[in-house]
Amino acid sequence: MTKLVSLLLTVSVLIAATDYGYNGSTTAAVSLAGGIIKAKHIDKEKKYPRKDCPVCKGKGWYISGDGIKKVECGYCEPESSDNAEGGVTHPPAVLNPDCKTKVSKK
Repeated sequence: MTKLVSLLLTVSVLIAATDYGYNGSTTAAVSLAGGIIKAKHIDKEKKYPRKDCPVCKGKGWYISGDGIKKVECGYCEPESSDNAEGGVTHPPAVLNPDCKTKVSKK
């Protein structure tokens, strides 16, 4: 990717410097190349451990701003003992013996 950006930048400078007849600007190509190079050097934010999270307070979820929905916490990392769904546990399905629906098991 860096080679492609370097090639794009070099070609745009060469075209602008020659008498090829291009009278446009190379600002877009240079801005794009600079943005790609800068994006590669930005470090990811480190997330809180689940037990020390100030947002969800160790639950793995918090109530949305409008108070309607539970939102999975994106500010912390689940501990290794949590499940793959982000630590939010769901109750097991309970089958009603009076239910007339047939469930096929494959």
